[in-house]
Amino acid sequence: MNLISQYTAQRLGFAGLVPFIVLTLMALLDLHGDLAITLFILYSAIIFSFLGGIHWGLCMLDADTDHRRSLQWSMVPSVTGFAVLVATQLPICRDSTLSFLAILALLHLFWLNYERRKLSAHTWYLELRGRLTFTVVALHVILLIISL
Repeated sequence: MNLISQYTAQRLGFAGLVPFIVLTLMALLDLHGDLAITLFILYSAIIFSFLGGIHWGLCMLDADTDHRRSLQWSMVPSVTGFAVLVATQLPICRDSTLSFLAILALLHLFWLNYERRKLSAHTWYLELRGRLTFTVVALHVILLIISL
């Protein structure tokens, strides 16, 4: 990827942190705190599902290789993100905010670890993902602490 595209990807990646930060601040300041945490969980699941698409796209670029396993793994974030969204709506899970925050934080870390093993040739991307994931997980932890 050329340098201009990398800078654009970085700006968009950091812009994607804005809802996480705003919703965390709203929860910290107790401005519609419960709603802010619920929206944070929804946004986190959506962003997690987005991450699998990156791997799908990389597989599409290389037509000469069998990518069945990579394509299957690329579906994990979207299926898992959807499962979290469904679970938030189940009556038995209505009071599971702490669980959802913890699960999503772990999922973001798990996927970063997966990407570090599979995308070692894309150093600029892994550096960006590391920074974004660290910030996202730290915000999850902050919300976990204030939700106790």
